[in-house]
Amino acid sequence: MAGLAYSPGKAIVLARGQTFYSIPDTLIADDGRSYIVGDHINSGGNAVVHACYEKSTGDSYAVKFQVELRNRRRERFEREIQLLRELDDPHIISFVASGKVRGTKMVKQHNVRGRPLQNVNRVDDVPFVVLSLAIASLAEHARSPNQIANATYLGQFIGLARALEKINCKALHRDIKPENILVVGETWAISDFGLCDLTVEGVDLSADDERIGPAFWMSPEALNKQLGCGDLIGQGSDVFQLASVFWYVACGRHPTGIVRRDDWKGPEHLYPVIERALLHTKERRFASSEAFKDALIEAVGLSNRSEHEVTPS
Repeated sequence: MAGLAYSPGKAIVLARGQTFYSIPDTLIADDGRSYIVGDHINSGGNAVVHACYEKSTGDSYAVKFQVELRNRRRERFEREIQLLRELDDPHIISFVASGKVRGTKMVKQHNVRGRPLQNVNRVDDVPFVVLSLAIASLAEHARSPNQIANATYLGQFIGLARALEKINCKALHRDIKPENILVVGETWAISDFGLCDLTVEGVDLSADDERIGPAFWMSPEALNKQLGCGDLIGQGSDVFQLASVFWYVACGRHPTGIVRRDDWKGPEHLYPVIERALLHTKERRFASSEAFKDALIEAVGLSNRSEHEVTPS
């Protein structure tokens, strides 16, 4: 992740694709505290993330700005903030504060000769959320194959599975991928709840033919829904995505196609659990994230016991 570099008093430009917002560098959040915006960290399909620090304490955080505000994107971001406020788990990115900042929107256009022009369109209230600051995403952390020791990732796997169970009590995440699992200190935490579908109340804010899920990490039913096949997305889809990430961490490869035991590089007792979570037919997978978590804990326990078994002489 980018470090912090501050220039108090200067405007900050939030850049995403062809859309830009100019905002003041000081944010006043709903907790009454002031946050100074620093370096750009990352940009996604709808949002921009910068580093920031709390003015009175100097504590470092990340701030996520929702810069795409069309087609229910603002409502989705409000839902994301609501979930972050309610979810409390070390393996879920921590909510700190939220708010809105006035921003001048600029759109980069091109004339007939291809020369770029800057058109100032309007002033918007840009919503933001302040979160704990990560040192990397799992996509960056696990990029070198087989560099993470079993003893390190097994505990993280269980923590993430427990976190997913908590999330699924309130919502379906639907966007689990290595880029959305952040390394905060020594803990891996699930982040980015922008595609969540509330399971308790509220309507699905997604169109029937909209892609719901991360490219390369989508479950079969999520892909089929996009193709108009009528599949429903449930907890098994979140489990499929999380198990795909676990396979990537353990094997240094994406579980594309039909997985086989010979392809598995992790602990032997873990393979049946991951294999079941990755089955094509959702009815043959774990019915819930709770069932997946329980199977994972049992498998890790078996793995740990086998490592300490002593063969009688």
